[in-house]
Amino acid sequence: MKRVLIVLAIVIFASCSSDDDSGDVNTNEFENIKTTLPQGEWEVSKLIDGQTDHTASFESFVFTFKEDGTVRAQNDLFTENGTWAYDNSSSSSDSSEELILQFSEMTPFDEINDDWDIVSVSNSKIELSDVSGGNGDVELLTFVKL
Repeated sequence: MKRVLIVLAIVIFASCSSDDDSGDVNTNEFENIKTTLPQGEWEVSKLIDGQTDHTASFESFVFTFKEDGTVRAQNDLFTENGTWAYDNSSSSSDSSEELILQFSEMTPFDEINDDWDIVSVSNSKIELSDVSGGNGDVELLTFVKL
C-alpha cells in the first residue's frame, strides 16, 4: 500500500506542468497605446526624476508620434526626431508593458530616453514610470493630448 501511494504521488507530481506559471504570461492591457499615440499631437505635462522636476524643459515641444515608430518633437527653434515602440515581452525581470523612447543624447531629450513602464493609457493622457538604475529614484513622465 505504501508503494502504491508513493507511485501515485510521483505520477501526480510529475503531471504538474511548469507551463502553469502565470508570471510568464504576456499581458496586452495597454496595447492600445499603439493606436492612441499616433492620433494627434502631445505635450509633456509632467517629467519628474526623483525630487527634480524637468517638466519646464519640454514646455514648448509638441510631440507627434507616427504609426511607423518615429516621433518628432518640435518647437519654434528646432525639431528633434526619435523613435518609439510598444513592448510587452517578458524579457526583463518584470513582465510589464513598456513604451520605449529613443532620441539623441542632446539635452533635454536625454531625460526621456528610456524603457518606460506604462501606468495608464487613455485617449487624452499617457502615464509612464521608471525606476532609475543607479539610485532607485522613480521617474514619472506624462503626455497629454493637445
